[in-house]
Amino acid sequence: GNAIGKAPREKIFNKYIEMELQLRNVDRCRKLYERYLEWSPENCYAWCKYAEMETCLTETERARAIFELAISQPALDMPELLWKAYIDF
Repeated sequence: GNAIGKAPREKIFNKYIEMELQLRNVDRCRKLYERYLEWSPENCYAWCKYAEMETCLTETERARAIFELAISQPALDMPELLWKAYIDF
């Protein structure tokens, strides 16, 4: 938690989320994804992984809302990745 607060980096977010997922701390994962995407809203990979997590939890409406929020971002680093994931959803 401290590392994210002091020096947020993509690798730190990914490892922390992975650890919390293994511990089945879904609410903590959601908070981490929210902080991750506040820090890097253009990151299509993060948006896709967040929606994928919700889909795996059978939270279809949450996943759809995440995709909708993602496509409304003014700038995206890999929009084709995001759109493909949303279409395949």
